Amino acid sequence: MIAIINGPNINILGVREVDVYGETKWDSIKEELEKRALKMRIQLMFFQSNHEGDIVDFIQDNLFKIDGVIINPASFTKTGYSILDVLESVHIPFVEVHLTNIFARGGWHSETIFADKAIGHINGFKEDVYYLGLEAINNYIQKIRGKKNNE
Repeated sequence: MIAIINGPNINILGVREVDVYGETKWDSIKEELEKRALKMRIQLMFFQSNHEGDIVDFIQDNLFKIDGVIINPASFTKTGYSILDVLESVHIPFVEVHLTNIFARGGWHSETIFADKAIGHINGFKEDVYYLGLEAINNYIQKIRGKKNNE
């Protein structure tokens, strides 16, 4: 099971600028992610909260279900350290994704919050960051499982 988490300061779309032009909605991104996950033979769970503590609780509540995480953390702030702490302490691999958009108010700074601990860090425009994040976390999990089977 892969959890896709949109964190503090990210609205439920998780993709504010994607929706600006009315081209792509979260429902269609979610639908496409589910199609891709089905092809990869993995299940997805989605979670969004503007509260860091709720995200920590979600991870802890689903600890034994989650194999990996794709997280779009706080974009404008350097919050999220308790999220990092819980992911790191329970050894759940995660990919950090950020949306970049030159048209966003003040410019989105897509610098990493956790990349030194993440197995991947993906910056991009529109929904591609989620699709690439899904591929990255799945490849990592398959590689780790392959190593364990060959031991």
